[in-house]
Amino acid sequence: MAKVLAFANQKGGVAKTTTTINLGVAFQELGYKVLAVDMDPQGNLTMSLGLDPIRYVPACTTCS
Repeated sequence: MAKVLAFANQKGGVAKTTTTINLGVAFQELGYKVLAVDMDPQGNLTMSLGLDPIRYVPACTTCS
């Protein structure tokens, strides 16, 4: 059964991206499958994982 963790806060600079990356890596190292979804229009999680956010188009038409 899947479990969902979400990190959200309207204030910037509160370590949402850092927490998401570090927990994702930790869970992966424990053998869990991890899906990290970057909902930030700036794409900070995507960039932090070494991907170019410009190359990836949002999957939904209401996202932007």
